[in-house]
Amino acid sequence: MSYDFFIVGENRAIRGAGPNDSLYLSGLQGASVIDTMAHFGMTVEKDRPQWPTLEEYGVEPAELSSTASLTEERTKARDAFVAAYQGVREAADEHPEGIPAYKLRFNDGFWTTPDEIAAALARYEAHPSYDCAELPFGDQTWARWIAFLRVAQAAGGLRTL
Repeated sequence: MSYDFFIVGENRAIRGAGPNDSLYLSGLQGASVIDTMAHFGMTVEKDRPQWPTLEEYGVEPAELSSTASLTEERTKARDAFVAAYQGVREAADEHPEGIPAYKLRFNDGFWTTPDEIAAALARYEAHPSYDCAELPFGDQTWARWIAFLRVAQAAGGLRTL
């Protein structure tokens, strides 16, 4: 597994294809970054939320197509399913203590909010040895990650896909 992180704008949509709008990490790099974040107290362990199922809403897969011809009732069922699904992807705590680790571990497109990133960076910068973590020798993955988080926080957050 690899990790593809994308910066989102204030509208929560992935930004353009600029050189600083995404960050690819190999499986080993991503796992190392997430472990290091845990070391600095930047992540919080929470259960990954459950996705709504089509069956719960009585929706057939073909009804998700933008070209599906649906009755008003079927359209309402589809729209309710889509809203529930988006609700899971966009969920965030009002007063975060860091980034829920599942938002980084899974490529489900969860929205990591600017507030979650700010809380994570505050914990990082409060750690007694954080200033040594970005020194310019060896593997620069961590320094690139921290720079990416700072850009994401200022933009509108990030998504892992």
